[in-house]
Amino acid sequence: MAKKYILIQNDGEIETNSFELIGASTKRNEEGKIGFFGSGLKYSIAYMMRTGIDFKVYSGLQELSFTTIPETLKDQTFDRICINGKPTSYTVTMGPTWKEDWYVLREVYCNAVDEGSCQMIKEMEVIQPSEGKTRIFIERTDKLDEVVNRWDAFFSDEREPIFIAPNTYTCYFGHEDVTATSRQSIKVFSKTDGVLFRKGIKVYTKPDLLFDYGCDSVNINEDRTAKNPSGIHYAFAEMAAMLYDENWVKSILRTSKDKKPCDEYYALTINGSEGDASDKWIEFSKQNLLVVEEISGRYTEEMARTKKEIFLLPSIFARRIKKQFPETMIAGMGSLIGDTFSEDVEPTSKMQYLLKEVINSLKEMGYIISFDISIVNFDDDKILGAANMKDKKILIASKVFDMGRREIALVLMEETEHILSQKEDETREFQNHIFSEWLKTMENQNGLFL
Repeated sequence: MAKKYILIQNDGEIETNSFELIGASTKRNEEGKIGFFGSGLKYSIAYMMRTGIDFKVYSGLQELSFTTIPETLKDQTFDRICINGKPTSYTVTMGPTWKEDWYVLREVYCNAVDEGSCQMIKEMEVIQPSEGKTRIFIERTDKLDEVVNRWDAFFSDEREPIFIAPNTYTCYFGHEDVTATSRQSIKVFSKTDGVLFRKGIKVYTKPDLLFDYGCDSVNINEDRTAKNPSGIHYAFAEMAAMLYDENWVKSILRTSKDKKPCDEYYALTINGSEGDASDKWIEFSKQNLLVVEEISGRYTEEMARTKKEIFLLPSIFARRIKKQFPETMIAGMGSLIGDTFSEDVEPTSKMQYLLKEVINSLKEMGYIISFDISIVNFDDDKILGAANMKDKKILIASKVFDMGRREIALVLMEETEHILSQKEDETREFQNHIFSEWLKTMENQNGLFL
C-alpha cells in the first residue's frame, strides 16, 4: 500500500540555512508573523528523523537530503544531522519535549503561512518538485490522520467565529509576545476540545472551556504552548461584563448549576469587581431573574415562583455590574451603601423585641441611639452592619439577631459613631474618633480633664 503524504508548499525556494541556523528567525519583529524563536523547522526535522516519519523537502527542483552521522561527546554518541552531506550543529535529539506528531505539521504549516501563498493538500501519493516553490511532503501517520480529520481542533484558519470581542483586556496572557499588548480582540468559536489559538494555531487545550478562543497575542514557550493560559480569565470576565453576545453569556451562566461549572464561569468568580460593564445588563435583568449565587438560598421561593429563566451570578461579578448600573435587578444586591449592597428584611417579632430591649438598655447606660434602623441582608455574609451616613440610617444584618444582645449593641454603637463622626470604617480618623469619645467619657466620669 502506497504511503500517503501531506503537502505543504509556498512560493519561493527555501534556503538550506533555514534548516541549519539555530535561533535564526527573520520574522521575530514582523507584525502578523507566526514564527518567533527560529527553531520550528529544525525541531521538526529532528523529530521526524528521531521517530521515523518519512518526509521530503524540495527547494524548487532540488531535493534537500537529510542524513545523519555519528558524533561522540563525553563517551556518548549522537546522530548529527547533515543537509546535502554538510553537518549541521544539531542532532536528532533536538526538541526533547516534543511528543506529538502534530507539532511537525504545525511548524511546517506556520512557516509556509509566514512565507506567503501557502497551500496545503492533505492527501497525496505522488511526490514531485515544482520550480519556484518550496514543497515539503510529510508522511501521514495515524496521529496526523487525526489532525487532518479534526482540523478545526488544531487550526482555526477555516473556522467562522460566533462573535468577536474587540479590544478586550487579557493582562499577562499576551505579554512577551511579538505583538505584546494587554488588550486585543478575542474570537469565539464553537467548542472542539476547549482550545486557545494563537494566530490560528492551537497553543493550549482545556476541556473545562465551553468554547474555543482565538487571539493574536499569546505569551508562548519555545514549543509553542501558552505560558500563562490562566490570563485568559481576565478576558472572559470582561467579555461577560460587556455582554458582547447574550447567548454566550447565557451558556456560561447555565453551567453554574452543574457539579463543575465551565472554566469561563470560574473566571467570573475570581476576577475583581472593578472594570467596565455594559448597560445591556439592565434590560437583561428585566428579561431574566438574576440571583447572587452565594446567597441564592435566600431566594428559593422567588425562584420557584418565577416564569423567567434564572441565572446565578458570582457575587464579585454581580457587584461589578450593580456598582456601574444600580438599575440592574439582581436578587441579593439591593441598595448600595459605600461598597456594600443590602436588601431590606421584614423584621420578625423576635427582631423587633430584641432591638427595643437593646436600645432601652443602652439608653439606661447613657448611650442614645437616635437614628432610624433597618434590618437587612447584605450581599456579603461577613458584614454585620453598615451606616448610611448621607441619610443618617443604621443598617443591621438579620443574622446579628441570632448572635445575642451584646453583638446587637456593638453593631448599633459602631454604626451610630460612623454617622456622628462621618468617618469611614477601617480608617485612622474613625479610630481617633472612638478613642476621643472614650476618653471624654472617662473625663466626665472622674472629673479629670486632659
